[in-house]
Amino acid sequence: MESELAFKGLLKATKKPEFNDLHKHIKDIGPLKIKLSKLKFDHHLCKIIVGQQISTKAADAIWLRVEKILKGKLPKKPTKNLEQKLREAGLSARKVDYMIGIIYNKEIVGSTRRKLKSKSVEEFSKLLLSIRGIGKWTVDMSRIFYLGDPDVMPLTDLGIIYAHRIAFPDADIEENFYKQFCPYNSYLSLFMWRLLEDENLSI
Repeated sequence: MESELAFKGLLKATKKPEFNDLHKHIKDIGPLKIKLSKLKFDHHLCKIIVGQQISTKAADAIWLRVEKILKGKLPKKPTKNLEQKLREAGLSARKVDYMIGIIYNKEIVGSTRRKLKSKSVEEFSKLLLSIRGIGKWTVDMSRIFYLGDPDVMPLTDLGIIYAHRIAFPDADIEENFYKQFCPYNSYLSLFMWRLLEDENLSI
C-alpha cells in the first residue's frame, strides 16, 4: 500500500541528526493516507473557491447552499438569475464570477479523474491556471487531494510555510530542498500539517 511505502520511505529520508524531531514525529504518528475528494471535478474546484479567505465554519455553511444550487438544473448558459442565487448563497461577486467560469468550462465539467490523471503535470497545471480565480495553491491541492499524486510539496500553502519553520528551521523553503523526500512529498505534507495539529485536512 502506498501509504505504508511512503511512511517507510520518509522514515529513511529523515534518519539524519538534523531531522531527528521530524523523524520521531513521523514514527509516532504512523502511516497517513491521502483523503481523496469524492466530488465531481468542477464541484471540487468550486468548493475550493468557496473556502478562499474565509473561516472553515463559514465556508462549510456557504458550500452547503452552493452545492444545492450546483446539483440542481443549471441553465445552458450563465444567467443573471443564477448569479443572483449564488450571491444569495453567500458568495461575493468575484467568487460568483470565478465559479461561473468553472461550471461553464466544458473541459473541466467533462473531466473524469481518470482523464485528468492521464495529463502531465504541465498539462494539468495549464488547464487549471487558465481559469480565473485559480492559482498555484489550487493546482497543488488538486494534485494531492483529487488526483492522489504522491509527490507534491505545496510551497505556497501557509500551513506548510509555518510547518517548514518548525521542521527545518535552518533551511530555506524551496523546491530543491524537498527533492530529498521524493517521491513522497505529498505524504510529507500530511505529516507537516500534523505538526500544526491540523489532523483532518482534506479538500
